[in-house]
Amino acid sequence: MSGATTPGRKRQVVKSARGWGGYAWFMTFGTFLPLPVFLCGYLVELTFIGAPLAQRVYRFGVFLSTLGQRPPGADKLESRNRDDSKKPFAERIRTHAPPGWVERRATPVGTGARAAWFVFVGWWLGAVWTGLAWSVLLLPYPFPDLIRSLLADLPSVMTLAPPAAR
Repeated sequence: MSGATTPGRKRQVVKSARGWGGYAWFMTFGTFLPLPVFLCGYLVELTFIGAPLAQRVYRFGVFLSTLGQRPPGADKLESRNRDDSKKPFAERIRTHAPPGWVERRATPVGTGARAAWFVFVGWWLGAVWTGLAWSVLLLPYPFPDLIRSLLADLPSVMTLAPPAAR
């Protein structure tokens, strides 16, 4: 019986094909489809009252990038991150961005200063920040946790509000 395969081998082949199919999705449509989703979420975020809806839109955009699958090599990357003493990228960039500035202050930023920040800086810096979060998808490996943490800091970037607790 040279053509017969065992059920365990079939499952392994299906699992491998599914993983590589998800990676193929990420490298094609999964890279570019989240951009309009993230931008729509940003436009909803501009209304302030739509912030909870915007967070759902961002989660959908992250899901859309990988269709909820773990990409090939995720285990290897996670084990490397556990062994490495270096902070993740989102934590390193946060100290130099508005969320880090607000965290280092002993007192919250005043309402007038926050309104002026939003009018003159926050709305366009929020768009750039959203683009930065999407640009992570241009890497050959999806980092959904990094994208989630960058998008979670968006309200703080736009309005100098205290960042959400991690």
